[in-house]
Amino acid sequence: MRKWIVTFFLLAASMAWAQDDSELRQIYMQAEEEYTIGHFDASIRLLNENIAGFDGALKTSAYRLLSLCYLGKDHVQDAEKYASLLLKEDPYYSTSIHDPLRFADMIERLKRGEEATITTASQQAESIEEAPVPVTLITEEMIKASGARTLADLLTLYVPGMSFVEGDEMNVAMHGVYSSSQEKILIMLDGHRLNSRTTNSEAPDYRTSLDKIKQIEVLRGPASSLYGNVALTAVVNIITKKGREVDGVQLSAGIGTNHTYRADFLMGKSGLGIDFLAWASVYTSQGEKRYVDVGDKDFYGKILRSGYMYIDGYNHQPAYDIGFSAQWNEFKFMFNTQHSKKVPSYNSVLFQGLYSYDKYRNMNGSKPGHTRKATHIDLSYEKSWRDNWHSKLNVYIDLENISNYDVGGDSILPADRERIPIRDNEILDNIDKTKIRQRGVYQVQSLRDYTYGAIMQTNYDFQKNIWKGSLLVGMQVESYTLKDCNMSVGDNFDRILVTYSNQNRFLLLGKEFNFSAFTQLKTNIGRYFIFNGGLRYDYKHRYNGKKLNVCSPRLSLIYHINSNVNLKLGYSHSFVDAPYLYRGSNTTTYPGGNNLGPEQLDAIQLTFNHSIPSLRLKYETNLYYNRLSDLIYLDYSIPTYYNSGGIDVIGIEEVVSYSNARSLAYLNMSYQWLLDNTNYAATGSYIHHIPKFRLGGMYRYQFLKDAKYGNAYARINATVYSKQISPIQSAYIGENVINDLEHELSPYAIFNAGADYLYKKVSLSANVYNLFNLKYYQGGARKAIPSPQQSISFLLKVSYKF
Repeated sequence: MRKWIVTFFLLAASMAWAQDDSELRQIYMQAEEEYTIGHFDASIRLLNENIAGFDGALKTSAYRLLSLCYLGKDHVQDAEKYASLLLKEDPYYSTSIHDPLRFADMIERLKRGEEATITTASQQAESIEEAPVPVTLITEEMIKASGARTLADLLTLYVPGMSFVEGDEMNVAMHGVYSSSQEKILIMLDGHRLNSRTTNSEAPDYRTSLDKIKQIEVLRGPASSLYGNVALTAVVNIITKKGREVDGVQLSAGIGTNHTYRADFLMGKSGLGIDFLAWASVYTSQGEKRYVDVGDKDFYGKILRSGYMYIDGYNHQPAYDIGFSAQWNEFKFMFNTQHSKKVPSYNSVLFQGLYSYDKYRNMNGSKPGHTRKATHIDLSYEKSWRDNWHSKLNVYIDLENISNYDVGGDSILPADRERIPIRDNEILDNIDKTKIRQRGVYQVQSLRDYTYGAIMQTNYDFQKNIWKGSLLVGMQVESYTLKDCNMSVGDNFDRILVTYSNQNRFLLLGKEFNFSAFTQLKTNIGRYFIFNGGLRYDYKHRYNGKKLNVCSPRLSLIYHINSNVNLKLGYSHSFVDAPYLYRGSNTTTYPGGNNLGPEQLDAIQLTFNHSIPSLRLKYETNLYYNRLSDLIYLDYSIPTYYNSGGIDVIGIEEVVSYSNARSLAYLNMSYQWLLDNTNYAATGSYIHHIPKFRLGGMYRYQFLKDAKYGNAYARINATVYSKQISPIQSAYIGENVINDLEHELSPYAIFNAGADYLYKKVSLSANVYNLFNLKYYQGGARKAIPSPQQSISFLLKVSYKF
């Protein structure tokens, strides 16, 4: 009986709420009809009488309609007032083809006047000038003008201090900090964390579709004061488009050299208070298949046998990014599933060298390489009231499957066979081990985990005398579980020798609990200064009972010299906890891992911004000092992992951008100097595999702009790296051991070019990568030798908008 009573009241409440919502929607539609027939005052009266009851998309639509009404009355100041409120409600609002030209121009002018609107730096809408840290904003136009294939392409082209490094997956470094996979930068999708909880990694590769992106907000510096773990050196927040901005269906298909194929789907619609966006992207490429003779520079291996290598291959199971988001008034739901696996050019365990990739059997649906499949689910509710309170609640779930398929080699010498592990108490203990692990040796480590949690935060806007600002308080709770893991060792390319029993798991199963509390105060101090301070406390109860307590402060002072010039000074502290993969390891791969603590970064940055509207120029200079401590270091003499590494780095970053009706240009450079290091991969003032000087630049020109014949663009971009120290360590060419700890990589410049043609609903894109077919190399963490990079390649893409 009690259940029926509760159900009755819930149904009654929901029906009443739905009725109120329906009445408000009817009022809005009536106001829209009044506007259509030119009764502007009647429309304004209806909207103003009910504006307090509007929420979500309906409130955004009401502000838009009020602005249109005042434009119709030629009251431009009032129109701009409501357009500004619209942009505050929806910082990423874009006009449609149905909007009057005056309104569209006003929206774009307001956006330009505020430079750009971002939400990542302070978790509230603000201009770049008000952001407490240096920010790089990669807009939709910049993405199109780059010809980029991956998120890594965009980051290394547009973000000063960001450079490409080799790894087990596609990998980048920020200010010289990196690992064997991308573990030091927090990557988010509409504020939802994408990084793994087991490895901390998120590869910026083909697992992320670029077609769905509205803009990318990059915080260049520590950001743990808001985002906690992993936000060590930077935060990359991918903002997706709104359904109304797409307003239809777009299909794309691409074909390129190296048996490269891709397909993209994008659909967006809005109406009845609902905004819906769906996307799907699939990419597969054999990669460049390069023949390597024994005498070639690219040859390494204990067995002197020629063969092939694949460079930048993503095959046998394509990379994909599939998802959708739906917003209904204050509610927003997001679902996303991603997958990628990069083909290693050399085998990845024992001694690096050539191997026969195609001969190895499929394991978990894929051939050798590190595979990661992740599914992200997010439900949020936002509510504003009394014009100065805004709250948000997020609940989320992340599911993950990882398979690390590593090859030992096609042929294994007798002295090296014992390096391929066969743990005690397995059935093979009674077998003659001299007859196994002779050829085609491999190991596969697989795991499954899941995470669920919630974030609740409230923002209060206030004004008292000279103090005008906002106070943010929030908390986060999260539970992580490593559900399952297993490890298999095989030989003869397709034979499984053993799948370890539970007592020999390579990774201990367990659960971890996280609690975080954070606050931020942002306030004007008089006319010229803005103070922004934040603090976050993170508590973690690890799987083995050990507890982690970390506080992450941030202080920033912004001096607005005038509307076009400002100066920022900031200090911030951040951390990244040692990955569960290290701490829970039950093998000799990560000895001492269960005692590891978080890596720490303290940074001071001084940033100068200057815009010259008359010349359409923007300029930024950023000076930084980074002190990293407690970096994870392997003492080979024991061997054991310790938090005993550290570096001190200073650097300068410069950014210049220019745009007019037909041209778009962007140039950034960075220079850094290593002051001191302890137990870190460095030689003198060089961090290994990192250039001291790096430059990225692009230029696009619209050479055809015609209503009859369409629009056409030509573009070119370049990345320039100075000399790098990239040691060769314990590499073999036959019986000869190569150890060149001061091995240098020559400076290089990579040029990419392309052209785009748009005619009505059809668009064509032609791209050339590594335009001058430069042969170059790049090193990285846990790589004994620098890896060759892909030669010239081509990609043709066609799109159609329904």
